[in-house]
Amino acid sequence: MSDEIETPALTPTLTPPVDDAAAAELAALKKQLAETAKATLAGVPEHLRGLIPDSLSPADQISWFTQAKATGAFDKPVVPPTDAGERPAITPKAPDLSSLPTYAKLAAGYSK
Repeated sequence: MSDEIETPALTPTLTPPVDDAAAAELAALKKQLAETAKATLAGVPEHLRGLIPDSLSPADQISWFTQAKATGAFDKPVVPPTDAGERPAITPKAPDLSSLPTYAKLAAGYSK
């Protein structure tokens, strides 16, 4: 017996041959996906862009944004139109003295 430890023979790992055309196509598709993600996320208001995780891949960012948009997180609330802050004119109506009870007619007479 020998003191040497036998090591199994290392088998070479099989790697698929890298085709330059396939690598170029993959790079073009990744670039196109990144541009699509950028165009999709361009509609997000500036103050809400921090909600979108930067650690995700472009495809995951698009799916995350689609799910968040479905919940209404990125929709602006509808603000009803107003009268631009003008106060309405309030004109008091003169009471019909013929329909008032007697004590109200006397009180109205004394207040003048």
